[in-house]
Amino acid sequence: MNHRDKAKAELIKELQKIQQESDLLKTSYDKDTIERKLVEAALRESEERYRLLFENSGEAILLTNPDGSIYSANTEACRIYGRSEAEICKLGRNCTTDLNDPRLEPALNERKKTGKFKGELNQVRKDGTIFPAEVTSTLFTDSSGNERTSMIIRDISERKLALEALALEKENFRHSLDDSPMGIRIATENGDTIYANKAILNIYGFESLEEFQNIPIKNRYTPESYAESQKRKIQRKNGDLSNTRYQISIVRKNGEIRNLRVLRTEVFWGGLVQFQVMYEDITELKRGDLALRESEARFRSLFESSLLGISIANPDGRLIQANMAYAKMYGYNNPEELLSDVQSVRQLYANPEDRNEVLHSLNRDGFMEPKEFELIKNDGSRFFVLVSASEIRDSNGKLLYNQATHLDLTGRKKIEKELLDSKELLEKLNQHLNEVRENERAAISREIHDELGQSMTALKLDLNRLYNYVSTSPEAITLLDSMNKLISDTIKDVQRISSDLRPGILDELGLVSAIEWYCDEFENRTAIKCTLELENSAYINPQINLTFFRALQEAFTNIIRHAKASSVYVQLQQTDKGTTLTITDNGVGISGGKINSNKSLGLISMRERVKQFKGKIEISSKTGDGTKLTVFIPS
Repeated sequence: MNHRDKAKAELIKELQKIQQESDLLKTSYDKDTIERKLVEAALRESEERYRLLFENSGEAILLTNPDGSIYSANTEACRIYGRSEAEICKLGRNCTTDLNDPRLEPALNERKKTGKFKGELNQVRKDGTIFPAEVTSTLFTDSSGNERTSMIIRDISERKLALEALALEKENFRHSLDDSPMGIRIATENGDTIYANKAILNIYGFESLEEFQNIPIKNRYTPESYAESQKRKIQRKNGDLSNTRYQISIVRKNGEIRNLRVLRTEVFWGGLVQFQVMYEDITELKRGDLALRESEARFRSLFESSLLGISIANPDGRLIQANMAYAKMYGYNNPEELLSDVQSVRQLYANPEDRNEVLHSLNRDGFMEPKEFELIKNDGSRFFVLVSASEIRDSNGKLLYNQATHLDLTGRKKIEKELLDSKELLEKLNQHLNEVRENERAAISREIHDELGQSMTALKLDLNRLYNYVSTSPEAITLLDSMNKLISDTIKDVQRISSDLRPGILDELGLVSAIEWYCDEFENRTAIKCTLELENSAYINPQINLTFFRALQEAFTNIIRHAKASSVYVQLQQTDKGTTLTITDNGVGISGGKINSNKSLGLISMRERVKQFKGKIEISSKTGDGTKLTVFIPS
């Protein structure tokens, strides 16, 4: 091969080598181009995803330059600051943060030192309002090697308000526990106390929580209650939390035992599940229950042994209970027999209206005073019963039942009838005695007047004739004058006694004339002035006239004996209703005890006389203020 061919062959090889290298370079270039395009596409996709995340983030994001100025702000940032992105980017360094916030400078120093900061900083809106925000600030280097800052701002205004409300709620809850009238403590599962309010400390008599905690649990219980508490503790450890309500007996600091009602529930306290234990002091209630049981026992004893019939009925009248006396009263052997036979107390009343009267009194007043009713026994016989009743209501005023007491009046009615018969007999006897006495007085008066009066008159005439025979003897004349005067006085006494026994003027001239005559005689005899106001009407009933006259005599006799009066006023009036005699003196008066005394026989006799004609006597008097006697007899 010549030099030229050799050179050509080498040139071809060289060209082939160059071609290969060119192909390799082309392949490499194409590969780099593809890879660059892929990187560019990935970068564009990454930037798109970043922009999408940046814009649609639920949190505000700001990007700042090294000098602190903002070059980008997302939609949420624009919303919470109330500015557009352009407005935000035009602002200067730290333009969105409250420059007066004392936390700002420490935050910048921390970010400069560590490259990041996370904490609370106050932010400023366009309108100037300041709001709290949680800020996360991080330094980073961009692709050009420039130091940038990203800031994520989260508006925590609502969270702040919620936390403040929660804190206030916790504080109020703590106060409500502290001031609760019920004893409250928070205890661990083992029973250790981590909180106790004032009420529970007062119940135990302790001064502080520390003192409460230092007293062993065993010493705070009675032995019986401590044993029960250990059983409940084992139940809780075994997962049985059903026993949440129970009663305990505790020992106070001074050794006094108190009874408590307990409610135990699970609560969160300090972030952990604890137990809230509420205590109610029921010591007085327990004592009240004991007293109530004792009272019920006493009531039951009295109820069963009472001699009075006692019944308890529903508001509709159905019998609920009855004692033995009640059952016997109505002819039953025992209360059970009565309750099975008597469906309603209404069937016991002889007159249905009487039962309505009882119910009316109960509805109106809540009780009925003792009153007589006629009721029916088991055998159909009727008898009188003294019934009293009352409503029994609960603390809310709801009617529970009616309670009644029954007193059998059969024996008393018999005695009352005997007394009435005896009284009527005595009144008739008294009336008869008065009539006999008045008749005797009239007869004696006539005999004294007729016999003694005539004899004395004849004797006086004979003495007057003797003057003619002894006119020469001065001694005899003196003796005759003395005898004549004695006979005249005796005649007057006879007339007075006769008039007192039965004044003839009363029968002959009537009541008015008899009163006038008697008052004149009384005034002459006693020097007590009598003032009369007598209505001259027709008083035609001689027995009534005599009753008024005897009342006048008795009143004047008492005035002489007791009144020490200087004047008497007498008034006699007659109306369509009847006749009234009024006698008033100005004496020393009569005490109420003497007016109603059973020893004042004169007044008693006067009342009995007036009572025969269905009249009445009234006496009013005050010590030192005289006495007024009024006698009234109806027409």
